[in-house]
Amino acid sequence: MPRPKNDKKAVSSERLEGASRLAGELAHELNTPLGGILMYSHLLLDELSESDPHLDKVVKINKLAHRCKMIVEGLLSFARQETKTLEKVQVNQTLNNVIAFMKDHILLRNVDIQTHLDPRLPEITGEENKLEQVFVNLIVNAAQSMNGQGQLTLRTTRDEEANQVIIQIIDTGCGIEKKYMERVFEPFFTTKSQEKGTGLGLSICHGIIEQHHGSIQVERSDKTGSVLKIELPAGC
Repeated sequence: MPRPKNDKKAVSSERLEGASRLAGELAHELNTPLGGILMYSHLLLDELSESDPHLDKVVKINKLAHRCKMIVEGLLSFARQETKTLEKVQVNQTLNNVIAFMKDHILLRNVDIQTHLDPRLPEITGEENKLEQVFVNLIVNAAQSMNGQGQLTLRTTRDEEANQVIIQIIDTGCGIEKKYMERVFEPFFTTKSQEKGTGLGLSICHGIIEQHHGSIQVERSDKTGSVLKIELPAGC
């Protein structure tokens, strides 16, 4: 017997509340070890000379630790549903930044990354760190669906009539079964094995995009891959 709509909303609200609590707890637990990694990496950077062969590796550790710190801040923000100061964001540049620091990720080493970024794309108003978190999550999710092999396409366009910036993340992975399509953005819902996902990534992405007054949806998914579409308001 189908569950009544009101019951579905109540369950969704409970899951979101549970996701917020868990996100906050995880963020607080991760803050201490992350702080240690950042401190010791900074100390190493101070001690190493520019000619030291290990310098590049320590710089990468430091950058990735800072990236983790931003993710933790995003989890805390998600848990508290904070509103921060907004800024002008150039989505193309943000995507390029994400690709640059993710290119050595083990999941992406055998993935052909294609970019088709509209050079006339207008700026949006938002929080760049949060949008970076969305793009990282979606890129990792796409790479996992392809088992680290295939083609990942990032495309941006402008919908002038609706005054929106459109971002598409296109993969050649295994796709999403039709019966799961409406649930992929639910907190704690995942089709992955326990060691590969908690089901929080896409729900956090959904929350961040909604905070930016945008929308995210699975535009297409079948055995040839998936297309995720993000729509964000251009300008103010």
